[in-house]
Amino acid sequence: MIRFAAVTLLAATSVSSLAAAHAPAPLPDLNATLTKLNAASEKFQSAQANVHRENYVALIHDVDETTDGIVYVIRAQDGKSQFGLKTSGQHARTVDYKNGTLRAFNPATNCYNTVAAKGVDTYLTLGFGASGTDLEKAWNITDQGPETIDNIQTEKLDLVPKDPNVQANIKHVTIWVDPARDVSLKQIFFFPNGDRSTATYTNIRLNQKIDTKPFEFKAKECGK
Repeated sequence: MIRFAAVTLLAATSVSSLAAAHAPAPLPDLNATLTKLNAASEKFQSAQANVHRENYVALIHDVDETTDGIVYVIRAQDGKSQFGLKTSGQHARTVDYKNGTLRAFNPATNCYNTVAAKGVDTYLTLGFGASGTDLEKAWNITDQGPETIDNIQTEKLDLVPKDPNVQANIKHVTIWVDPARDVSLKQIFFFPNGDRSTATYTNIRLNQKIDTKPFEFKAKECGK
């Protein structure tokens, strides 16, 4: 009797497991995802993370540059969001974005370039605190469904820029966003020439005090 009960239990467990394995994946629900992002965005103040980036060059069919660093985002309702990126190694760079001005510092030349671009924070802070409404304004969005990254449930979204000027430089972007926290774990930028840039984010610290000193630099502007 005990053996029969054990066999019956094993058979029932096997059938249950088999049914779960063949259960259909949840259908993508863009409206539900955007609603979650809207809710999470209201709580988002800042994020800091480690970032690993690989740049693939279509001409050589290979990755020609790999960098590691840290990044932070401070989002503000008045449009004065802040962004900082600091990488190390052969292609070390420090990027600083404040008050609508982007500065990129190159330690090799000990100077920085300045770029003033309207709305650039939409792209620099992509997937970090942006509401679903914000995303819809700037992108045509396709929800490609849920994916798990590092045991975190994310939603895979493919974004095509609505602005023709942006389309000239970015074909589309795929992001894996955690809708509960409104942070990206992975992003791939696809460029018109076939190149692509992949960034993965780890050790994400949400709504904690950010020390911006590591992102500061004292140098002259290039060409001046």
